[in-house]
Amino acid sequence: MHIIRQLANDIWWPTYGNYIDHGQIRLMLELIYSEPALRAQLEAGQCFSLALRGRTAVGFVGFQPKQDNPMTMRIEKLYVSQSEQGKGTGKLLINHVAKIAHAAGCSYLELNVNRYNPATDFYERQGFVIVDTVDTPYHDYVLNDYIMQKELGTDR
Repeated sequence: MHIIRQLANDIWWPTYGNYIDHGQIRLMLELIYSEPALRAQLEAGQCFSLALRGRTAVGFVGFQPKQDNPMTMRIEKLYVSQSEQGKGTGKLLINHVAKIAHAAGCSYLELNVNRYNPATDFYERQGFVIVDTVDTPYHDYVLNDYIMQKELGTDR
């Protein structure tokens, strides 16, 4: 859990610092990435996988079947260190989850991405399409997201 928490803290600030309120970043890091919060997510069925470069963790993904639609695997978290971006690590993490989802009988991958996050283009290049736009109240903030989905082919 410590590695995921550290990666999140290292990645979130440069990723979101220019377009998300810093108070919101602090709150979300504490509520989502504290050791007790991560343990609770594991207990609720979320799986985590690390991306390694040699022996160094450079990214992670958190995923689980969608509660109201088990045919869809939700990518709840996908983060790659700044120094690792553009090297195929994010794509490898998505493909890793896609293989697990396909083996579990899922037809889709789904994730939320902040509408101002340039990663939207990355997800589109990986085959995701925007299926909805949502504004979700979150404490004193609003999460402005796209919901994106990718259909899993039968050739995996």
